[in-house]
Amino acid sequence: MRPKIELVVLDMDGTIYGQFAGGFSPRVRKAIAAVQAAGTPVTIATGRIFDFVRAVAPDLGITLPVITAQGAVIGDPVSGEVLYEALIPEEAARRVAAWADLEKRTTVFYLNRSGGHTRLVQRAPSAPNQSSGWEGWESATYDHWFGSPRELRESISDIVCAPGARPLKFITVNDHSLEPDQTAALQQEFGNSVTICRSHPLLVEGTAPTANKGHGLLFLAERLGINPDRVMAIGDNENDIPMLRKAGLAVCMGQATPVVQAEADWVAPTLEEDGAAVAMERFLLS
Repeated sequence: MRPKIELVVLDMDGTIYGQFAGGFSPRVRKAIAAVQAAGTPVTIATGRIFDFVRAVAPDLGITLPVITAQGAVIGDPVSGEVLYEALIPEEAARRVAAWADLEKRTTVFYLNRSGGHTRLVQRAPSAPNQSSGWEGWESATYDHWFGSPRELRESISDIVCAPGARPLKFITVNDHSLEPDQTAALQQEFGNSVTICRSHPLLVEGTAPTANKGHGLLFLAERLGINPDRVMAIGDNENDIPMLRKAGLAVCMGQATPVVQAEADWVAPTLEEDGAAVAMERFLLS
């Protein structure tokens, strides 16, 4: 018999957030509200930045600290207080920015400011022609994946390496349906000074060595006095694996790759089928 679930930690993109009106489907909203009304708190663990999560958390009734930027920032979405922060070492950030400039990779750095606010600086072509990336996608596509507003620059090294830049994470485009998966190669290139993970079929991200969703889950569980064995985590991509491994009940979405599904105790239906809501209904509301 499984221990009673005392906390639910939800990934966003591909798990509860997608191409719905307002980003969240009605069934997911209803399930989150019902779980919290029944006495089990819910929070978010996402690659998206603290500013973004603070904006959407009230819509879901989430008041617990949230895990953001792949675990690089954990903060109170109500007060805006930053409870934990992990920065990429300066030398590692310099090397990544130089690589992005040399290779002409669409890469965005997230630089932390006071109060948990984040500055976004992206390497982009000088003549975007309605696009803001080398791939030529519409700017709205980059806005969705990276966030906005962003500063578009032909070179990002000078900004990333400036005193006080405080880099939290970076994202680079790597469509592994068109080119080799760069995750392992980038980890080898930059060594243990950063943690590289794939967060989407199109995107690879880098954070400080101690920044991942698993560390964030343990930090939050300790703060709340909850045994990790009593946490249910739901995710869909490889960046969720550290979190799934630390949770007592690991659920992955139906569209997840076999690598991610191998880490799950239960595989939910897909995002489009409201799989996260189905999981909450099954394990917490039935």
